[in-house]
Amino acid sequence: MKSSNTNLLRERFQNTLLEIADQVKKNSNSIDTTQVLKLINLIVEIDSNGGRIFIYGAGRSGFIGRCFAQRLMHLGIKSCFVSDAVTYRYSEDDLLIVISGSGETTSPRAIAEEAKEIRGKIALFTGNPKSKIATLSDLTIKVEGKSKEKAILQDSLAPFTSLFDISTLSILDSIGASLMVLLGITENDIDKRHASIE
Repeated sequence: MKSSNTNLLRERFQNTLLEIADQVKKNSNSIDTTQVLKLINLIVEIDSNGGRIFIYGAGRSGFIGRCFAQRLMHLGIKSCFVSDAVTYRYSEDDLLIVISGSGETTSPRAIAEEAKEIRGKIALFTGNPKSKIATLSDLTIKVEGKSKEKAILQDSLAPFTSLFDISTLSILDSIGASLMVLLGITENDIDKRHASIE
């Protein structure tokens, strides 16, 4: 590889990393912490009453959702990702957390509609708080970042929906850290629930 190409790639890598870090920082300043605290309390309330936390997102949002489902399990909170091989029966005692940048994606919208009919609670992470899924949700948390609908129109170094995806992951992991404090969970407690045969 030519040194000019190496320098170009190094610059692109470093600038993209800085852009992603800056987007996470922007979200830390703009996010509605009142809504975040409501979600944290709702998760604890649902779990305390014997309910489960269901999580769903399509595509990359789904991978972010699986990360959070795993983290909740580490905290001793009953959770699952919808459509995985092990998905429990959703009831009015449960909470569905949906991740959708547009708030309009077909599969998350259909799942939110079913959850609404069952009369369980719904929380949404989205870049579009006026979306159809938002109208179905009890609680909406706006995440700044490109959705796939904006990806072609907005210039950024990070590809496609990465700014939304990574910001959402950062927010969810920060919620996990807050739940640790609220529930008195330690790193040792997480270690005891961590996979032992992977």
